[in-house]
Amino acid sequence: MRKYLLSILMLCITFTLGAKIKLPAYYGDHMVLQQQAATTISGLANANKIVTLFTSWDNKKYSVKSDKQGRFQITITTPSAGGPYTMDFSDGELLRLSDILIGELWFCSGQSNMEMPVKGYTGQPVFGAHPYIVRAKESRPIRLFSVKNEWSKELKNDVSGEWMLHSSKNVGNFSAAAYFFGNLLEEQLDVPIGLINCSWSASKIESWMDRETLSEIEGVDLSVLKEKDFGYPNGTPTLLYNSMIHPFRGLAVKGVLWYQGEANSPSPELYRKMFPAFAKQLRTFFQNEELPIYYVQIAPWQSGNKDEFDWADFRQVQLDMLTEVPNTGMVITSDLGAEKFIHPPHKIQVGERLAYWALAKTYNKEGFMHSGPIYKGLEKEGSAIKVSFEYGNEGLNPEQENVEGFELVDEKGNVVPAKAEIIGATNIVKVWNDEVINPVEVRYCYRNYKLGTLKNNAGLPAAPFRAIIK
Repeated sequence: MRKYLLSILMLCITFTLGAKIKLPAYYGDHMVLQQQAATTISGLANANKIVTLFTSWDNKKYSVKSDKQGRFQITITTPSAGGPYTMDFSDGELLRLSDILIGELWFCSGQSNMEMPVKGYTGQPVFGAHPYIVRAKESRPIRLFSVKNEWSKELKNDVSGEWMLHSSKNVGNFSAAAYFFGNLLEEQLDVPIGLINCSWSASKIESWMDRETLSEIEGVDLSVLKEKDFGYPNGTPTLLYNSMIHPFRGLAVKGVLWYQGEANSPSPELYRKMFPAFAKQLRTFFQNEELPIYYVQIAPWQSGNKDEFDWADFRQVQLDMLTEVPNTGMVITSDLGAEKFIHPPHKIQVGERLAYWALAKTYNKEGFMHSGPIYKGLEKEGSAIKVSFEYGNEGLNPEQENVEGFELVDEKGNVVPAKAEIIGATNIVKVWNDEVINPVEVRYCYRNYKLGTLKNNAGLPAAPFRAIIK
């Protein structure tokens, strides 16, 4: 009996003094931390214990005391890019995190077009992706973290997932848009790249937003949160923020990629109010008022009918956000759509165009064009309209032939085809229809699915738009 009691006593002592520190899942082996930044790590340890952390990159020791629930926070600072390093936590028992890289960390979110893996969906490939999967090497300093889909009515402190090495299997299963962004970034910056894929198919923007932010937006119905069960949690306000974004509080990231909008396309004017609030929420959450947010304009797709305007209206809102929300960039996908498939197969181009924005605007690289032509202004010349474009000063194409995709709206509201020609060696396109004397609006690819031919010298396509002629 004495022997039995002694065993029980030793077991209790081991449980009390030797319980390992618990950290959120994204603090683990193979992780990437943002370089030259402060990150606050929240965890659980034994109650009322001194918790120490030793960081090998600067041989620094941090010490804090856990509270009566065992909760603790430690704020660390990171050096310039490098690694691998270790982090040693202890409250009496060692927890070592190994193979840590310091570099550039990007948070990537959205719905199915962000979630779509490099290997594609069944029957819906990512064109050109297979060689990247085959050539993937674990030694390459790109690390991948995918957040498991979960929803919650209450705020959560952790997610399900783990950091993965750059292997063929892991690359094939990771977000294509995010991966091809990170692939180009690592090539150009020559530093470790960390990518967090936090996306859910068919999710609405409001599901990724917190209750406080949404409560200030007219038109958002929060009464649904009184329900206990949700048939569409990824379309319900706050549920994905609570479970998939809130746990990342305190983590420093370089920027955010956002590929979402299809699920909100029926309500473009509500999205016009929500997206700026979402951007502000992200910047508050990641404690960076100038956090870069690069997003993808939804691609041409038939929706209910290829000649209708519901998706076109939504793209116009996304275009407007580019000037209304500071420190953002928008990838134009007007040449990448698929009439019958909502998931365009050209994810290599999407990811690389996201990288163009980041390389130019976040990392200050020069010597290349980072966007296709974007509507700048217009001037009336008789019955013709001269339309000028940003990102076209080095030339527009195709010169000396009709530019397809333009339409005019006459005084009766009829939408009619238009002829269009580039004024040589300028950023201006002349648009006209001989039978429309007084056009009231000019449009480019302003349909659910309509392909145009206007590009700049870099081969990047023009953004669809509509503009009132005053």
